[in-house]
Amino acid sequence: MSINRQLTGSEKRAAAVIGTTLSVIVFFSTILHHIFPWVLKVQPCTGVPYTGYIDMFLLDLIPIAMGAVCFYHAARTMGLYKTMMFLGGVFFFSGLVENAWILLGRNHLLGLISAQLKDVTGTYFFTRGFFWWGEMPAAICVGWFFITYACVYMLDVLAPKANIWFRAAMAGLLAMDFDLWLDPVQVHPAWQSWTWVSNETIKILSIPFSNFAGWFLFVFLFSLAFDRLQRITDRWGAGKGAWLFFLLLLGLKLCLVGTLMICGGAAMRYVSPPVNLTIWGI
Repeated sequence: MSINRQLTGSEKRAAAVIGTTLSVIVFFSTILHHIFPWVLKVQPCTGVPYTGYIDMFLLDLIPIAMGAVCFYHAARTMGLYKTMMFLGGVFFFSGLVENAWILLGRNHLLGLISAQLKDVTGTYFFTRGFFWWGEMPAAICVGWFFITYACVYMLDVLAPKANIWFRAAMAGLLAMDFDLWLDPVQVHPAWQSWTWVSNETIKILSIPFSNFAGWFLFVFLFSLAFDRLQRITDRWGAGKGAWLFFLLLLGLKLCLVGTLMICGGAAMRYVSPPVNLTIWGI
């Protein structure tokens, strides 16, 4: 159903702040990554295909176009304010989680969090991207947006009367199933969108299990948080409600990272020899 009502002043301000913040972070992250790579210890990408600036710019346009289609659909379906909250929330949630995971591993800090992870010398790093969000390509954040939105919307259509816990769990499983097909292609030597340096002991299709667990938990937790947005704004208003929504996401983010740390530490300690579940050697 299309929503055509006019935005209130506080909704316009919240949407403008989110849009401006996203633009500023992407602008400075892009400059930092390409011009000052030593600051964040950007990893060399020797031998990785399609890393010319024109190639990366054109490749970024593909997920941006897909994200634009979903953004338009979302704006027509639930209004611009909620759509900006969804977009900003996904960028905030996925961007901080992945940047934390990348930079903690790159700087050998995982062992400070869990003694069981002291032997983990890194996690992963992305190899290409024209626009960046910290050490994460902005196109990946856009991918998180349109995949999460598509999964959440499909469950709302398919199971409108089901409770949010069921819909969130099914959306998370749907996203994880999509990733099971996507990631093996993305890390193939002919493409190499990112490189795994993690020595995790449980892998599926040669990809660390924590990656797929993260997909499920991200979409599951974000779906629960977004379902609360209307009640938060009804009580606190659009402006203060936006801040409370992002604080809620921050709390869930800490829970997600903590869960992955605990599970990763337990796997490193108790799973030996390493397990790699493959199909036809993939």
